[in-house]
Amino acid sequence: MTRRSRIGPLGASRMLVPFVAIVLAGCGSERGPADPAPTRPEPSVSDGSWLAAIEVAPRADDLDAITERVRDLLGPALVVSPVSCFEGLPGRAGDGYVIGAVAGSQEEAELLVEGTGEPALFTASVTILCTD
Repeated sequence: MTRRSRIGPLGASRMLVPFVAIVLAGCGSERGPADPAPTRPEPSVSDGSWLAAIEVAPRADDLDAITERVRDLLGPALVVSPVSCFEGLPGRAGDGYVIGAVAGSQEEAELLVEGTGEPALFTASVTILCTD
């Protein structure tokens, strides 16, 4: 004859209490204060980029002819972008589009534009706000 053990409601709760305590202890690891919500950093005056502008225009397609002339000469330094994509441009940049060369220094940006045979309209230390 086999004896079956029977656990009554009181016995089951006595077994459950240590189990729950162990589980909760594992979940209760020490933590520091909750991470604060991420904040958006304020843009700096410059991100180390310089733009030597060749021309500005109200519409991007107004710059098509000059883009064709300087594309190969400027290569990856060439930008044709809305003026709003740059922080730090002078007021005369207006609110349309700008074409020019972006480089890591003022001298480099100006030399790139000089190499195209076009005069630089202005050079500015900029923060680039848009990406391709």
